[in-house]
Amino acid sequence: MSKIVRMKDIAAMANVSMGTVDRVIHNRGRVSADAQKKVMDVLEQINYKPNLIARTLSSSRNYRVAALLPDAELDPFWRSSIQGIQQAHSEHSQFGITISYHFFDPYSGDSFRQQAHDALESGPDGILLAPTLRQEALDFAGICREQQIPLVCFNTYIHELAPLAFIGQDLHQSGRLAAELMTMIAAPGTILVTHIGEQVQNSAHIGAKETGFREFVREKGSSHFEVNTVQLESPSRSGFKASLAQALETHPHTKGIYVTTSKAYEIARSLEELGKTDIRLIGYDLIDENLTHLRNGTINLLINQNSDRQGFLGISYLTDLLVFQKPIPTLQYLPLSIVTRENLNSYITSQEVN
Repeated sequence: MSKIVRMKDIAAMANVSMGTVDRVIHNRGRVSADAQKKVMDVLEQINYKPNLIARTLSSSRNYRVAALLPDAELDPFWRSSIQGIQQAHSEHSQFGITISYHFFDPYSGDSFRQQAHDALESGPDGILLAPTLRQEALDFAGICREQQIPLVCFNTYIHELAPLAFIGQDLHQSGRLAAELMTMIAAPGTILVTHIGEQVQNSAHIGAKETGFREFVREKGSSHFEVNTVQLESPSRSGFKASLAQALETHPHTKGIYVTTSKAYEIARSLEELGKTDIRLIGYDLIDENLTHLRNGTINLLINQNSDRQGFLGISYLTDLLVFQKPIPTLQYLPLSIVTRENLNSYITSQEVN
């Protein structure tokens, strides 16, 4: 099975109480022959040996995991990842998993290095990393290899990191998907690929998305669309709207804007203020700010990268590895979901149920 099976899961599968499962696993207390058989059948079905579960649940060993990722106060995209990590921790804490959080400024290499140092100082048995800053992540991965600390990465795939596992999206394919959508909804003209406050040369995820986007347009729509890249200032700076206005003045035939991060709402807000509401806008992720503009139509499409699932699986895989010594997938791509104003409510409802 691909996920940790908890005692309550075994109880539900066997249609007995958690107390009964506990007594069978630990071989203590009285259990009816029928209940004993039900639990043992489930344990055999899920491929776990009872003595392994008993040893794990009764062990006093704690496993420390350090989660190193950008600060959600500086980039709200990461709220969902943190929620996924917290959910996994809640489900796996019975196995002695503890998590320390180390949040870095996504725009500062110095901040990353300091938080990475603190993560290593915590004495982790495993590390979950969002490697958004390429060079700093490569240096950190080298230290992890030297110290033989298992490293699982999520969100941003960097081949040279060679982590034990990666969970996230195919960035290149993500860019191609965005281009296909844009060429379907935008009138012929200029499409701007916008990077907002990013160190593009050191942000692996940004470059891969743009490459995929340009590749698709070159193959499928080169006679109708011209793609230009625009680097905008950070939204926290007063010159953000002015830099967007300058880009639109430079490219007066702009019909669509592709935002390579979760900050499409910043573009949408500025387009409203500039009176440019006829420009099609595509961005990423179901953060609250984006949902507001998707509902009012200033954002046309959002591509959801399932960031909560990424965080959840990262901790689940490390639990599998550290606690159960189970092999974990080296590469786990998650689906890219297309969300519009029309399917948003049903999509959010299904996410909440799951």
